[in-house]
Amino acid sequence: MKNINNSNFAVLHKLRRPLIFENLNLPKLKKNQLLIKIKYSFVCGTQLNEIFGLKGKDKYLPHVLGHEASGEVVSVGPNVKKFRLGEKVFLSWIKKREPGSVNPQYYNKKNQIINSGLVSTFSNFTIVSKDRVYKIPSKMPMDLAALFGCALPTGFGIVFKFLKKISANDYVGIYGVGGVGIMSLVALKALGIKNIYAVDKNKKNLLLAKRLGCKFVGSLNEINKIIDKQKIKKSNIKYNFEMSGNSILIEHALKNLSARGKMIFAGNPKKGIKIKINPYDLIFGKNIHGFSGNDVSLEDNLQKYRKIINKIGYKKIQSIFSTYKFKDINLAIRDFKNGSVIRPLIKF
Repeated sequence: MKNINNSNFAVLHKLRRPLIFENLNLPKLKKNQLLIKIKYSFVCGTQLNEIFGLKGKDKYLPHVLGHEASGEVVSVGPNVKKFRLGEKVFLSWIKKREPGSVNPQYYNKKNQIINSGLVSTFSNFTIVSKDRVYKIPSKMPMDLAALFGCALPTGFGIVFKFLKKISANDYVGIYGVGGVGIMSLVALKALGIKNIYAVDKNKKNLLLAKRLGCKFVGSLNEINKIIDKQKIKKSNIKYNFEMSGNSILIEHALKNLSARGKMIFAGNPKKGIKIKINPYDLIFGKNIHGFSGNDVSLEDNLQKYRKIINKIGYKKIQSIFSTYKFKDINLAIRDFKNGSVIRPLIKF
């Protein structure tokens, strides 16, 4: 393959503004870096938080975005020995147990610095640290492989880390059934968990959750009524997974638990959000746990996750997501923000 010296990127220059397409110069690869040709990238809730300023002041503007994608290896830098040219890989913000690289730094035509983290994916080509690059499991489609970068290991990981023995009458709740919540649902069903309920304000998400096997779905008010009427007994709710980052849902995910139930929080709340809890819930046995995708090794569990996807079926998983061309990424972001798609997939 000929030398690649530049690439088209979608760059965030100002908060709450559309991404701007720019042709950026690609620097020479440094130690532990690879050049990847992107095939597919998902837009994650984290990017919405970045773009719309929900994480607070952004001191790195302008910068590139994206942290879950699939692609092919174009070139490898010094100290990269486990990847060959043309190899199919997926990219993730979840790091491996090996040394990484320095952050790449790009320049536009005005010689302006465009910042980047160790992985970025909203571009035709990108420089990525080797500790964020994984080989795609055999025979897995490239679009599906991009899920392994964030939504799938986060959604699956939270289930495998916290879910212990559960009886036939016990319930698991999922508060927020976007991309990560849906992946948790997929993992729960694959493990044979039958009593699952889902909470979300988005009816499209709830319909999908119902189709994938949730016993009850509804808005917070609707689910609270179901619990009040004991169609779901609170004493049987042993786990609630909170994926929304919404303070009210976080509070109710704890409130709607059995006396010794566990609420696992993996949502992505707006900076500065506070929650109210009843301290006696904790005194008398309820538990709150936080979860990050880095809490469970993606390396160690990759084949286990692949088996679950195989069990559910590629087409069923692929039907969940809406695909956009790279040139339409701002439309994908808008549709994602207004809830008309569960998680947009960008095809390059």
